[in-house]
Amino acid sequence: MHYLTKKEWLLLVLFLTLVTFPLQYICRTLDMSTLTSWRWVFAGVGPARVFILILIAALLVMPLSMTVLPEKYPGRFLFFSAILSILPFLSSPEILLDSARYFLQAKYLAQHGTAAFLREWGGHINPWTDLPLVPLIYGFLFKLFGEEKLVIALYNGLLFSFIPVLTYLTGKQLWDRSTGFIGGVFILASPYLFTQVPLMLVDIHTMFFLLLAICVFLYTLERGGFYWSLGSAMSINLALCSKYSTWPMLGVLGIIVLVRMNSQPLIVMKRSLVVAVLIFFLLAVLYLWKGEVILQQLYFLRTYQLAGLKRWQEGYLAAFFFQVHPFLTLAALFGICRAFIKRDKNILIPVWFVALAYILELKRVRYLLPLLPFLALTGAYGLQRIPHSQVRSYVAYCGMVSSLVIALLAYKPFLESTSMANIKDAGRFLDTLTSKAIEVYCLPQARSLGNTSAAVPVLDLYTDKVIVQEQAWSTVAGQQSAQNISLRFTWELQQPDYYRVNTFAGLKLPLVIIASEPTDDIPLELRKKYPAATLLRHFNKSSGVFRYQTFISVFTPL
Repeated sequence: MHYLTKKEWLLLVLFLTLVTFPLQYICRTLDMSTLTSWRWVFAGVGPARVFILILIAALLVMPLSMTVLPEKYPGRFLFFSAILSILPFLSSPEILLDSARYFLQAKYLAQHGTAAFLREWGGHINPWTDLPLVPLIYGFLFKLFGEEKLVIALYNGLLFSFIPVLTYLTGKQLWDRSTGFIGGVFILASPYLFTQVPLMLVDIHTMFFLLLAICVFLYTLERGGFYWSLGSAMSINLALCSKYSTWPMLGVLGIIVLVRMNSQPLIVMKRSLVVAVLIFFLLAVLYLWKGEVILQQLYFLRTYQLAGLKRWQEGYLAAFFFQVHPFLTLAALFGICRAFIKRDKNILIPVWFVALAYILELKRVRYLLPLLPFLALTGAYGLQRIPHSQVRSYVAYCGMVSSLVIALLAYKPFLESTSMANIKDAGRFLDTLTSKAIEVYCLPQARSLGNTSAAVPVLDLYTDKVIVQEQAWSTVAGQQSAQNISLRFTWELQQPDYYRVNTFAGLKLPLVIIASEPTDDIPLELRKKYPAATLLRHFNKSSGVFRYQTFISVFTPL
């Protein structure tokens, strides 16, 4: 790799950047992603505009790669790069029904307080397969700032902006500043990642807390001391309480101890044992609090979720060629090869996650998100073979800006064209009405086994109106038909009393019909109550690619 000059390297990277996107576009029919497949996101977007903007962006970041300022102030550069990258996506709609679960749990805390939330979690609050940490955080935000979608998006964006910084610090601990910096840039080389940040889900939190736990643990083994040990134990417990998938992932802590045993083994063993004891005490408190609920969830995960992983797959090609920039994937593969040639044991730490993804057959992009920082660090390690630091930075910058352009011009417009965007648009429209409350009625899905009523909490997130829904959410037939599908939880959501019993129940209110097909008529069940209702507004966006649809019609009662 030393026979090319720096200028030749830069031209080669620019050429490969411009070749990569057309290759991805030509092969887009191979993308089996179930949310942002290139088959769909480019159905209404021509490649020429995207290609031109990638060219412009790649040329603009070339001077940036020639300056030392970003690497001189890596934390600030990475933080603000992430902030600026995510700003255009903060207005994106909630596109996954899973957000309904977290909204209901968070609203319970906002209404009844933290003590009631902790007491009723696993009882009156149906946790499904979720752990309490992230709903607890969302609940605090609701309590402080109100039930505002923008608050959730801003908070998630802020949390996300620390992930490249933590990636840098982790890479610095494992190898050096340069590797950490490139890893921090590389984590932004995923168009899919930008779409997930503003959503009211747990994936960004899981990525953050997992990375925080590993980063702090590395510092604890190096520096020691009670406060570092306590901070490490607390960060590990935060990761454990964010999502069950972090439990096997945190097996990497054992790998870290073994790798670090080469230098000062007694000190490393002592410090790791202190952390282990503190973790044990914190976990004991968690088990005494809700051990029975957690055991029930683990059984359900083993019998339902683990079996479902084999059905809910998208493939590694979708994840690592389309949803992650190929520069990152190729650099990571080269990094693994380079480490084994050099017998660098530090590579075992990120490779643990690669092995885990293979063993558990994690072939769904969303499930792989927490592993992205470690893929980025492996790729950054691979790029260290390139002799010129400016070229290494340029590779990462090109991956980042290419992904950002694709996400902005293809992913974002596609997601805003889906029927779930109707919920956001309807919520904004409903807030312009004079009535303080609205009545919602849901019609069954025509092509999906999911429950339409699961969209009601999402609508609640987008409107300040009081929602009245006297219609029951769940039916026996619906539950039986959805036993083995990913939307099973939509039938097991517990309908809160505040939707059925409130001061507006029984009154004639603006009527919102949520259906899987556009509708101009009021259902027969409501014609007696609303004999003179007239259609006020339609919300009929649809990408046409998803079976679950949410078309919304708003009727005035008079």
